[in-house]
Formats: sequence, structure tokens, C-alpha cells
Amino acid sequence: MAESGLSVGFPELKVEVGFFLGYGRSGWSSAQESEIEGLVQSGVRLVYYPPATGELIGANLVGYEWSWLRPTKSLSIVAYYSTGTVTIASGVVTLVDGTFPSWAASGELSVNGSVYSIDTRDGDTQVTLDDTSVTVASAASYSVSQWTYDLPDDFGRCIGDIHYGPDEQLESIQIISVAQLLAMRASNTYVGYPRYAAIRYKSSTGATGQRQEVLFFPGPDVAKTLYYQYEAYSGALSDSYPYPLGGMQLAELYTESCLAVAERRINDESGYHNEQFGRLLLDAIARDRKRGARTYGQMGHRESTESVYRHGWTGGDYPITYKGESI
Repeated sequence: MAESGLSVGFPELKVEVGFFLGYGRSGWSSAQESEIEGLVQSGVRLVYYPPATGELIGANLVGYEWSWLRPTKSLSIVAYYSTGTVTIASGVVTLVDGTFPSWAASGELSVNGSVYSIDTRDGDTQVTLDDTSVTVASAASYSVSQWTYDLPDDFGRCIGDIHYGPDEQLESIQIISVAQLLAMRASNTYVGYPRYAAIRYKSSTGATGQRQEVLFFPGPDVAKTLYYQYEAYSGALSDSYPYPLGGMQLAELYTESCLAVAERRINDESGYHNEQFGRLLLDAIARDRKRGARTYGQMGHRESTESVYRHGWTGGDYPITYKGESI
């Protein structure tokens, strides 16, 4: 698919900033080019996550969340596995008459009424638990289930609930707090169609950006494909990936944003380019709202559409509301 001839990319933004800094439009030294690229990346970030626009929404001055930073993603969840029997010696689980699923290292083992997280999948018939003090000498029934799933590297936050596929006659999965979901799991470890989910940050050493994961309750008992919309982070511009998000219509906004950053950092002033960036930002926000961004800013964490329940509902009792409140 051909890019619009009016689009602006990484090379064009660098040329504009280089010229503004007095370095000319080409022939920069490596130090000059590094400085130019840093200003361009900062200007692009400023468009992706703009500052408060001076517009009051409720009682707060807020930034804006673009509709084009909200892609839809699918997530495959897996059914629990319980074929065969296991014994455990010092946290090493040996399976007879079965094969541990490939995802077992991301799952949990339930045996004799207790639940243990799995550290590694050592082979088709062996896994090792995080808790190496566990011992079950006699062959026992068990199940391995996966409650927790990694989210994409560019995941910012979920927009609205998580949904089953269009052919599934099931209620959407509600996002709740991590504390609520952990309390549910502590009181009951049964499996079934997930009805609740919680999103939390994973621990990080700083070697990469911090990632997130989603927890489900109940744990899934069948394999399903789920769908969700999320606020997406974007990578830095480069020669291989030169185009910022949002399309051709934001070309001037990106240009002025990069020049505004250079104006503030190099000249220590907020002049013409900062004023022009502010005007173009307000115009772009107005156009984005017309294009379908029905929720934004601090109000952008919920979906604006109402749930539609289909014939053949299997997600529990039909919800009943009175004056917008569930009863």
C-alpha cells in the first residue's frame, strides 16, 4: 500500500529540525545528527501523549488520548490439563500416562487441594515447582491451568472490557482490581469461562521496559480466543520505520511539535513554534473526536458502547438494570 505523498516521515522531520538549528538540510556531523534525532523523537512523543490543552473536562485540565492509538488485539487462552497422575519429590513433578502441555511453565499445578506455581517445564513428563519443598509420594490426580497471560510489549492499558468472539454467546470479561481478583482466587480455585480479569505490571530488572500481564478468574476450562482494545505504545522512528502514527493529516502537527521542542531546549524560549503547535493540537483533537473517539482523557478508560446480549445467552443470568444501575 503506497504512502500518501503528503505524509511526513523521519527524514523530513530531521531536515526541518536541522535547518531550524542552523545546521543546514544535510551534511550533518554525527554529533549534530544525534542531537537532531533526539529532538525529533521527543517531538513525536509529545504528539502521542500531548500535554493538557487548556480545556476543562469535568473539573480537571487533561491531556488527550488519540483514537488511532487504540488497536484491537486477540489473546488465546488455553484449557486446563489433567490427564494421568503425578508424584512430587522436592518440587519435581513426575507425570504418568500423560504429557505436560507446552505452556506448563506459565501455569499452576493443583494437587490434593493445594495450588503451586510452576517454575520450569523440564520435559514432556516433568516440571519443577517454585516451591521445592513440596512432596507427594503417592500417585495423585492433578490439574495444570494457566490463569496468567503476558500482554503485548506495547500494551499501555486496556480500553473497556475483554470480549469473547462474535460467535460466542457470552458476557464480556470485566476488568477489576488485582486485589479483588486475588481475593476471588484465594476463596475458590475452580475453572470455567473467565468472567473477570485484572491487569498488573510484571517485575523488571530494567534491562527492558516494564511489561504487563492479565490474570483471569475463573481459570479457563476451555481454549478460547479473546479480543480487547488497548492503548498502545509506539516505538521510536527510524529509517526502517519512518512514519509516525496518525496519518498524513497530522504531518504539520508533528513538524511543529519537533520544532517546538527544539525552540524550548535550544533557544530556551516558548515562541512561534510552540504557539503553532498548540493551535494545531487543538484542531487535531477536534478532528479526531469527529472521527469517532467518543471517550478521551481521564474519561477514556471505559467503552462508550452499551453491552448487547444475544439470543442463546450462556453467560449466567440476564443482567437487569433500573435507571442505569444493576439490580
